[in-house]
Amino acid sequence: MYECKYGILPDGRVLVDYGPVTMSILAEQAGKAAIEAAAAGAREALRQLDILIPSLPLARRRIPDLSEEMLKDCPEILRRMAEAVRRLDRDDFTPMAAVAGTFSEMVRDHILAATKADMVVVNNGGDIALGSKDGTREWSIGIVSDLNRRDVTHRLKLPGGYQSAGLATSGFGGRSLSKGIASAVTVIAEKPSWADAAATDIANATYVEDPQVVRCLAEELEYGTDIRGDLVVKEVGPLGGAVIDQALRQGTGRARELVRAGVIRGAVLFLGGKTARYPLEKAAFELTEI
Repeated sequence: MYECKYGILPDGRVLVDYGPVTMSILAEQAGKAAIEAAAAGAREALRQLDILIPSLPLARRRIPDLSEEMLKDCPEILRRMAEAVRRLDRDDFTPMAAVAGTFSEMVRDHILAATKADMVVVNNGGDIALGSKDGTREWSIGIVSDLNRRDVTHRLKLPGGYQSAGLATSGFGGRSLSKGIASAVTVIAEKPSWADAAATDIANATYVEDPQVVRCLAEELEYGTDIRGDLVVKEVGPLGGAVIDQALRQGTGRARELVRAGVIRGAVLFLGGKTARYPLEKAAFELTEI
């Protein structure tokens, strides 16, 4: 049984610290902090984790090994995770690739449906769910360009009209293992679960073979990993400009495919001090260096 903690921060956010979940929740009603609504979200996060735990053996299976019949009686959180990963059309993913974003999504949806809050921001370790009832709010979010350092270096601004959206960041040095070398990839999508899965996919696409890139089996770095037998990046040394450019091209190429497939709205990639984005139009989102 996990030790359960959640408390109120000075700025009105509620912090959940429960086993593998470290989540901050901000809820507002008419421009004022709605602490009770955020606390309701915290309780929902704890409930969803307890619901998911018995289904973890299924959540760790590769997508081709999960039939609709197997998922039919599973909890909604697992069905959302699997649906998000299926959109990638990748056979080497498990539903766990979308777990953090799906938790954020479930908590946001619960708060907006069950309380009077009209604005919600749920941040589950960088997998963020945004929601507003009127859809007119402009969102401005600080993001990192290097998951090893975790300093907020850029600001990503979404225009009004995003009633709900999800942001997720993946890459080498993050909480999860990566098959790519990007120092950070941030994805914007309609749903946080989709953003989470897509961020992993795009980050994986940045792998370039180079003497400065060392790989190993996933289980060598994380014994309980859901991708046993797969090669992941263990170490990245100083990279030449051509390698960096190639990795970013590959990543933006995958982002382009996912935008055209309707999975994501856009992505920003970072590596070796360079930045790439797709789409290029500012209308999709604005990116500024802090």
